[in-house]
Amino acid sequence: MFRGPEQGYTGTGPGAARKDTLLCTTHFSHNHWIEIERVRVLDLWEFVELGRGLTNKALRERFATYRSEAENTSHIMKPLVDAVEDYTLRGGKRLRALLIIAGYWSRTWGSKPLSVIEGLLAGIEFLQSYLLGHDDIMDRDDVRRGGPSLHAWFRERCREGLLGDCGHYGVSMGILAGDYLEALAVSSLTDTPLPPERTVLILQRYARGLREVSYGQYLDVHMSYMPLASVREEDVLRIHELKTGSYTVELPLHIGVLAGYGKDEELLRAYSDIARPIGVAFQLRDDILGLYGDPSVTGKPVGSDVVEGKKTLLVVKAYSLAGDEDKRYLRIVYDEKRIRGEITSEDVKRVQEIVRETGSLDYNEKLIEKYYTEAMEKLEKLDIDTEAKEILKKLFRYLVYREK
Repeated sequence: MFRGPEQGYTGTGPGAARKDTLLCTTHFSHNHWIEIERVRVLDLWEFVELGRGLTNKALRERFATYRSEAENTSHIMKPLVDAVEDYTLRGGKRLRALLIIAGYWSRTWGSKPLSVIEGLLAGIEFLQSYLLGHDDIMDRDDVRRGGPSLHAWFRERCREGLLGDCGHYGVSMGILAGDYLEALAVSSLTDTPLPPERTVLILQRYARGLREVSYGQYLDVHMSYMPLASVREEDVLRIHELKTGSYTVELPLHIGVLAGYGKDEELLRAYSDIARPIGVAFQLRDDILGLYGDPSVTGKPVGSDVVEGKKTLLVVKAYSLAGDEDKRYLRIVYDEKRIRGEITSEDVKRVQEIVRETGSLDYNEKLIEKYYTEAMEKLEKLDIDTEAKEILKKLFRYLVYREK
C-alpha cells in the first residue's frame, strides 16, 4: 500500500489494468519501425514487473557476454564478474530503467518496441551499481541491498586465502569493480539499433548527468567534514538536486525521450522541471528511511548516515531548532565523535529522538509534500500521452511515500 497525504492507488481489483499485450518484442529493422501492437499498461505494478523483467534479462545477457570476455582474458578474472553480477542483480528497484521506458513512451504510450532500448535499460543500471560501489567505499558501508558491498565482498575473499592487507585489497578492488561497471554502462548505452545521431545525444546527456552527480557527491562528502553549525539547509537541498533530482529522475527520463523522439526540447525542459522537485522529495524520504527505517526492509543498517557523519536535512534542521543542550550534543556527535569513530547505537537513538522532538521530522515530511505537490501540478499540465501521465503519477507517488 502507498503512504501519503491521501489514499493511494494500490493496483488491485478486477479491471485495474488494461493491456493488449504484456511485452513488445518486435525489432528495429532496415531503419524502419516494424508495425507493432500497442501496449496498454495502466496498473503500476504491471509496469514495474514489465520494466524489471526486461531490465534483468538485459543485464543477465550482458553479464554472460562480459563474463566470457573476462575469463578469456585470464582465469583469475572470474571473481570480478562474480562480484559485480551479484551486486547488480541482488536487488534494487530498477527505478531508473522504469523512467527510461516512461520517457521513451511519453508521447505514444506502448507504441515503440522495448527491444530497441534494452541496452539503455542495462546501461543505466550498470551506472547505478558503479556509483553505489564507490559510494559505499566513501561512506564505509559494508552492506548494500542486504548483502556485502563490493569492497567488503573482495575484502572477505582476500581473507579466504590471499596474503597482505585485505582491507586495502578490498577498497582497491571495489574501486576497480566500479570502474569496470562504468565501462559496461557505456558499452551498453551504445549497444542499440537506434539511429547514430540519437546515440550521440544519449551519450552526451549521460556524460552531463555523470558530471552533475559528481558535483553532488563532492559537496556531500565535503559537507560531512564541515562543522555541523556551518551547514545550511540550501546546501543540503542543492546536493539532493544534483545527486537525486538530476541523476535519479531527470537523466533516465531524458535518455528515454532522446531514444524515442530525439531532441524534443519542450519535453526535455518539462521533465527537468518535474524531475528536480520529485528527486529532492525522493531523497528526503530516503534520509527518513535511513534514520528510522527497518534494516530488514531497507537493506541498510539503521542510522548509518549518523555513523558516517552525513549532514542530512533532518539533522541540519534539528540543529537549527534545538535548544542549547541538544545543540551541544549534536556537535559532539557530528564534530567530535565522528572524527574519532566513536558514534554508538545510543548516539543514533538520541539523534533520532532530537530530530523528532525538535519538529525536524515533521518539517521534512511537510517539505516532501510541498515538492511532491509542485511536481504533480506540473505533470498534470504536461502534454503527453494520458497513459504515460497516469503511470508517472503512480510511480512518483510510490517513490515519495514508499517504506523502503
